[in-house]
Amino acid sequence: MKKHDGFLKFIIIEKLVLGIISFFLSIGAMSLINQDMERIANQIVVLFNLDMDNYYVETAIKKLGMIGNGTIIGVSIGMFFFASLNLIESYGLHKRKRWAEWLTVIATSLFIPFEMYEVIQAQTFFRIGALALNITIVYYLAKHKELFKGKSSNKPL
Repeated sequence: MKKHDGFLKFIIIEKLVLGIISFFLSIGAMSLINQDMERIANQIVVLFNLDMDNYYVETAIKKLGMIGNGTIIGVSIGMFFFASLNLIESYGLHKRKRWAEWLTVIATSLFIPFEMYEVIQAQTFFRIGALALNITIVYYLAKHKELFKGKSSNKPL
């Protein structure tokens, strides 16, 4: 066991949990096809005891009512691919594959500009934490190459 294994295990578990949650959300989104979205939004408002006369609640209900099947399918497919990416990263990191290290570094790096934009728009604990975590993951994986098996360039002839 190497001294840096603890954070790597955290990354593996984080990617696994994110992949599983995204997978179930993609399936759940598919269940909304051919549903009356406005009725579902009204049920959510009642469930959370929100003010139905509030301008923002009314606007949200109307906008949710306009969501079509194509949008629902697109969101579900996007979430499925996101889930697959995270599960593949988790598996590859668990098996200590070099390709998984690079896949995770590249995929995680791609989200950093969007997260920075979100932090600039509104600084919340969750947004700042997500940005800091992803920067830490990229730095950690890029710095600790010794954690992964690589093909040696010094092969005997």
